[in-house]
Amino acid sequence: MGTLKSESFTSDGANSAGRFYADARPVENGTTGYGTLTIAYDAATQSYTISTAGRSATFAPANLVVSGSADFVSFEKIGATSEALTMTRPGTSGPLTYQYVSGGAWERATMSGGVLDFSYDPFTFGAETPDAALRRTGIGTYAVSLVGARAMDAPYAMAGSGTMQVDFQRGALSSSGVLTSIDVSTGLIKSIGIFFGEADLASTMNAFSGDFSMDDGKRFTGGWSGRFYGPGSQEVGAAWHLASADGEVAAGYLLGREDSSIAPFNSALTDLTFSEGFAHRFSQLAYTDLGGGTSAADAELLRSDGAFAVDPETGQFSYIDGARGINTQFGSASRVASESTNAVDVYRITGSDGLSYTLTLNKAGAGNPAIALTYASFGHWEKAQGTSTDRLDRWFAWGIRTNGFQIPTGTGHFDGIVRGTAVRFNGGETYSLSGTSSFDMNFSAGNFTGSLNPIGTSLANGSTRDFGTFGIANGVIDLDAGLNANIVNGGNAYLGFFEGALFGPQATELGGSFGFQTEPTSGTISPSSNGAFLSGVIVAKRPGS
Repeated sequence: MGTLKSESFTSDGANSAGRFYADARPVENGTTGYGTLTIAYDAATQSYTISTAGRSATFAPANLVVSGSADFVSFEKIGATSEALTMTRPGTSGPLTYQYVSGGAWERATMSGGVLDFSYDPFTFGAETPDAALRRTGIGTYAVSLVGARAMDAPYAMAGSGTMQVDFQRGALSSSGVLTSIDVSTGLIKSIGIFFGEADLASTMNAFSGDFSMDDGKRFTGGWSGRFYGPGSQEVGAAWHLASADGEVAAGYLLGREDSSIAPFNSALTDLTFSEGFAHRFSQLAYTDLGGGTSAADAELLRSDGAFAVDPETGQFSYIDGARGINTQFGSASRVASESTNAVDVYRITGSDGLSYTLTLNKAGAGNPAIALTYASFGHWEKAQGTSTDRLDRWFAWGIRTNGFQIPTGTGHFDGIVRGTAVRFNGGETYSLSGTSSFDMNFSAGNFTGSLNPIGTSLANGSTRDFGTFGIANGVIDLDAGLNANIVNGGNAYLGFFEGALFGPQATELGGSFGFQTEPTSGTISPSSNGAFLSGVIVAKRPGS
């Protein structure tokens, strides 16, 4: 802001271009990518000169036109090749008016014989944060806005908004939000998509770059590069580019300012810093507890949604299921040291109903002797039986989920553990479950298979029971990195479910809950006295991760 001096600015830019026809066929010759771009301001002539991709143009006050928006200043030159330069105006508030950073785009259009050749070169520039002044500690959260253009059957505008989190100490960025394609001639929305960007911050320079993606029913991949602006990294700017498998391309710029009202999120369970809630799917057994590690023949298996929250500052954990009137809080004072181990922490409280509630949480990190995990974990929530209520035994997986855009290609193998609870169909012994599991993921095809081998320890007498090996079949990897599969026996008969997710930025871990019966039953087949319901969780990781 203020009076501008003559200056050649460091900038981040992208190039995109395509050919369009009057019959509205899909774009031809679509190209997009990073573009080295320079922008220079001449104070004497009050003009801007843009240079990129072997071409340049100068825009002076004589080329100013009405932009149609208070957020932009626009220049236009009409000729055999018409050109336009649009840049954001300076300001201290609003989604597109910034004090230190500006975004802009140079457009070129040539029409000949009903064929339009169009190029769009977005960029960001301004008063960047000096390399030595860029902070290298703490977390920053930014509100961001996006502007761009997309080549479909014609050039269309793009606009979006979202958030960005920057871990300055680790040098890691991520941004996500909504990105909309718009026909400005009609005002109609062509599509609404979601975007996701992740990047690495250079260790000695004020610069970042990485992957940028969008999905609006069609998947786009690409990249972005940018830097921070202002003496204290108060603002951010970046140029991005995208392409789809069928030839559509897009490019634009992202601008943002730091916003402390945006809640930060945790990047690993080994360093829980911020209060955060984790939605999940759980598996639950409800049964009559007869005491002494035995149950009546009335067990019911349930799967549904729950919520788990952590508050590292106060050391409190919350387990909530609003649909079933559950709201339990566990603090550091409720930790049961005698039952906690290097693998789990156990918490226990007495509720207002006089019943006991227990929460067992797996420990993250290399010190866990059962499995060393960084992003995935599990919990076991229990409600003691009341005079008119069953005992509730619930297992859930939680953690730092893989963003759907982070799902890798190719294949991956995972090895893991099983934890859970089992009760007999016809009553009798109840069991604590341990055991092993394995998964084979085909990330490219979006499917997976696996197996689990649960081992039961009787809560009545301490004896062990090998329940056998069961298959995980018909597994599907959802676009949001969710996992769903059937649990089957050796004859491929359906026994129950597995529901979970991939965890970690590279999908290096997985976790989920399962519930099944050891024997298939129908209206004409009665379960054997040895049959059982099994409920629990699986967590696993890729070898070497």
